[in-house]
Amino acid sequence: MAERINQHNNPIVGSNIRRMRKERDMRAIDVIAKLQLADVYVTTGIFSKVENGYNNPSVDMLIALTEIFHCDFNEFFRI
Repeated sequence: MAERINQHNNPIVGSNIRRMRKERDMRAIDVIAKLQLADVYVTTGIFSKVENGYNNPSVDMLIALTEIFHCDFNEFFRI
């Protein structure tokens, strides 16, 4: 089972994922397609829940997102 980042009490990770996606003018479906190409299983529903803080992203997802967004891993935890 993949390690998960718990964001239930503070959904900063999901908020930062959404912010970075929008800053890059990317649609959620495009990010999801790139995640799936990186062997990270995610659906539109799961991705939406991650961005909104209802689901916890896996470490694998965040690592893949650093490649997709060309960012540092710590960017997900920026306040």
